[in-house]
Amino acid sequence: MIHRFALQTARHAAHGLARIHTHHRTLSLLTGAMRVLPALAVGVLATWAHASAHATTSTATQTAATTSTTATASFTLSGVRPEALSWLWDNLDEGLFKRASAKHQAFRWLNAPATPQHLGYSSAARYEATVTWGGANHRIELTHLDPSAVRTRVASDNFLGAKPYSFLAARVSVDNGSPFTVLVQYRATGSGFGDTAVQIEAPPSAQGGQSAAWVQHFTELLQGLRPTVMTELDQRYFNAVLKTRGFYRVGQVDSKWMVPLTVVQEIKGIDADMLRWWWDHIGNTERYKLWQPIDHVTFEWTVEPTMPDMQYDIGAVQKVKEYVGKSAWTLLITGADPKVKAPPAPLGTDPFFFATANPPLLNGLLPANTLLHSWKPNASGDGVVLTSTFLNTALVRVLNPRFFEDLGSHALREFQMLPYFLPRLYRREQLGE
Repeated sequence: MIHRFALQTARHAAHGLARIHTHHRTLSLLTGAMRVLPALAVGVLATWAHASAHATTSTATQTAATTSTTATASFTLSGVRPEALSWLWDNLDEGLFKRASAKHQAFRWLNAPATPQHLGYSSAARYEATVTWGGANHRIELTHLDPSAVRTRVASDNFLGAKPYSFLAARVSVDNGSPFTVLVQYRATGSGFGDTAVQIEAPPSAQGGQSAAWVQHFTELLQGLRPTVMTELDQRYFNAVLKTRGFYRVGQVDSKWMVPLTVVQEIKGIDADMLRWWWDHIGNTERYKLWQPIDHVTFEWTVEPTMPDMQYDIGAVQKVKEYVGKSAWTLLITGADPKVKAPPAPLGTDPFFFATANPPLLNGLLPANTLLHSWKPNASGDGVVLTSTFLNTALVRVLNPRFFEDLGSHALREFQMLPYFLPRLYRREQLGE
């Protein structure tokens, strides 16, 4: 089915309307350049991406257009991952709102979001704001819509998980006028998938020009928050929320100068089979950054799984670059055989992933660092309890005295992200939904 964005773009061309381009500052949060094809942005969003390709360049670029039927804007937020927008919808407050623009006068929730400590928006949440444009203050009331209201207009895998991950649908009223429905869609873009392409559309309001004015306002809101929203996501969500959903313990140095670290966490929203499937299907940098959009940098297979299935491949090698605390590490994570090499903790009957994890230059020169992830269903049946055991050389403390504490935090920050993308991948690719 041809997506509405593509049809709309064709209509714009037929009417000979001009596009208006403005350039804003760019900020690169993540370093390096990786060329990896998108995996999640499929179906409807792929058609949208083609229709708005003129707006998704390496320099953040905005385009805006208004017709008798719609008001639209397309732009790229450089240095901003889509997860930051998914967090923003339910966590916007007056401080963030005013920070985005001098035109923003006031903000308050009339009906607070039901579940703000998650990514994605809560239906029926409603706020009012005061914004200046055209030399006057205007009252905006925005209400989050049930995601199903726009089901045919967005990527279908939005509905394979708990909350929508790539759009916001809302009803907007300006100055108590007739409400109109707005749709904001977004996806990862850029060579390292560290930017976000945004598409906004709104039908005309009964009060002429109000929908176009709102689209301009919302564009300025997102662009105004671009320099700081990733820091907000990092501190107010990854650190303040995700790191509280489990705990870690650092053990004592043993006779071989190795230090054990144990991390225990309950992960709601996934099941044991999803985690069994994940190890052979991480695949590429785009998917790796879904796992942790700030700490994870690059991923590639140096030895691919011979038979990607529900059990990790012994001998398969992942080459990853990731941040543990403030230090970036490149590691070779190699699926290990517990019959040949002793795991860092006893194996029970639960499913597990066992691997060595060593920097390429030191691989084989020091006792191998090892990791073991094992999991079982949680008591309520809506998730898993994951126990991770790491055994690393104590020499790493020479480079970072807090390495083991940082590694414990890293494990919480990444595994608590699984519910926001893994069910969608698993249900689409393994179950064919």
